[in-house]
Amino acid sequence: MKIIVLAAFACVIIGTTPNDPPAAVIENKWQPLPTLSESGFLGHHIDLWRNSRLWYVYESNFLLKGFENPPGEHLWQGEHVGKWLHAATLDYETTHDPKLLKAMQETVDRLLKAQLTNGYLGTYSEEKRFYKTPGDKTGWDIWTERYTIYGLLAYEKHHPDPRILEACRKIGDLLIDTFGEEMNDITKYGTRQGLSSTTLLESIVMLYERTGDKKYLEFAEQIVTWSEGNPKLRLMDAMLKNESVVNPGDGKAYQLMSNLLGYYRLYRFTGNKKYLETVLNAWKQIKDEHVLVNGGPWTRKMSYNANKECFAHQDAFDPWEIVVENCCTTTWIQLNLHLLDLTGEAKYADEAEKALFNQFAGGQEAAGVDWCYYTKPNEIKPPYVPDIHCCASSGPRALEMFARRLTGTINKTVSINSFTSSEIELDKNSGGGKLVVRSEFPANSIVSITPEPTVPTDFNLEFRLPVNTTLKETKLNGQKTAFVKNERGYYQLQRKWKKGDRIIISMNYLTKAWFQEGATGKKWVAFTYGPITLVEKISQKPTTEPFKGSDLTAEQFASTLEPVKGKTSTFSIKNTTIELIPYAEAGSRSSGPRTYFEIK
Repeated sequence: MKIIVLAAFACVIIGTTPNDPPAAVIENKWQPLPTLSESGFLGHHIDLWRNSRLWYVYESNFLLKGFENPPGEHLWQGEHVGKWLHAATLDYETTHDPKLLKAMQETVDRLLKAQLTNGYLGTYSEEKRFYKTPGDKTGWDIWTERYTIYGLLAYEKHHPDPRILEACRKIGDLLIDTFGEEMNDITKYGTRQGLSSTTLLESIVMLYERTGDKKYLEFAEQIVTWSEGNPKLRLMDAMLKNESVVNPGDGKAYQLMSNLLGYYRLYRFTGNKKYLETVLNAWKQIKDEHVLVNGGPWTRKMSYNANKECFAHQDAFDPWEIVVENCCTTTWIQLNLHLLDLTGEAKYADEAEKALFNQFAGGQEAAGVDWCYYTKPNEIKPPYVPDIHCCASSGPRALEMFARRLTGTINKTVSINSFTSSEIELDKNSGGGKLVVRSEFPANSIVSITPEPTVPTDFNLEFRLPVNTTLKETKLNGQKTAFVKNERGYYQLQRKWKKGDRIIISMNYLTKAWFQEGATGKKWVAFTYGPITLVEKISQKPTTEPFKGSDLTAEQFASTLEPVKGKTSTFSIKNTTIELIPYAEAGSRSSGPRTYFEIK
């Protein structure tokens, strides 16, 4: 094939072999430091996954039985093993749990043994496999290969194994043989104008990144060519022209954002600024028009799209009707964390943390096994279920990815990205040792930071304030000390740090009101307290609206809230019996949140 010949020719010219992983053309600026432990709010939610859901899924045998005895129970059963391997691998990098390592090794071994000689590694019966039926509009077989490659490479990055690379190569080669440049258009296969199949883009770039074989990079760019050639998809062209995300591929939110992850990786390995501009334009539009006050990307079935998992225009907003798919929240968090890596800008960490500590946490049931597929900002009770569904398999990935980015480095600066309690390993440039963050964040607005370098070392230290807060005071070893805000939105201080140093950060949590308009002139208001989304805990649909007909400014609405004495992060609405609590605390088997209150 032409694509393979070009790759081989390129390797001869530039003197590399397909086994030489390439350096990224565009390097990430912000690099995570190893997380030694997490506690507090994040630690609680991540332990629910690590101690409960992780083993519940593994011991069910659901991950592998579709591969070992095809067909699977449903069209996308094959995605779960890749998602599980990704989250479990990141878990192990923090916990180093030998039981988990054994479970991952056994999972990988069984998965590799299920691969066919032609490279196929999926859960479909023979007559329905993608290489047998290109043009199938119902198939999710490529989706399975996308997550199989992703999960295997995520594991192999930390546990190098030539068998894994060979398996992923064989999958990639089969995809090229089926959908190569002169073969079949990949957007003709799968749902939403092929948007579900073009999510393969990210995994193929990862395969290029790991192997250095340029045929995979060429195939990735061919996927873009197909996407742009489909008038009902053309994601990049639409975003470069600032058209609505509602249109490409029916605006299927989870898949659309997954495609953006592919464009992000393509930018890093090609330097083509159009790929980055595609991502940034989409990011801004999603943030401004499609993200709730609690950080979740909302969707709704309308006449112009396919189903309730598709982006809808703002006039479709109704807090009792729209949904947030947990896969969307996970992918939105992932996209923001990658943009943080690329730029080091606080605004991306803001969005990731807001979504994780509010929307995401509210979808995880208190016992740890059950997760929501969908939630609504206003609902009587979230639909927690123990099923192994796509959203419950996506969720742990968001937790683990965020936990790996609590603190990092940028330009030899130690960059504290979240005030959740943690212990972080410092690098040699920072004197070795560790950094300890202690707080009750987000419930409390005071944070203690203790650098514990092995040897006294001069370096710059910075921290990010959460959304909707201001800096009240910073003290170093008991003395007021000024931290200066830099151009990326972090507060920094340069000095020689040593054991015994202690920083105390005090914040002001701002009480804010946020408006949201919807169809036929309807309007709602929602409230936040610092980084916390405030909601009413309800067990039935309310019959009264305390703000109906009010004509107040956002500041005036915010002033209607009064702190409740003796209760953390709890407010009452003046002249009512309504109390507002954190969104993450409202959901249970018998209760749910009312996030938005109707104004008109």
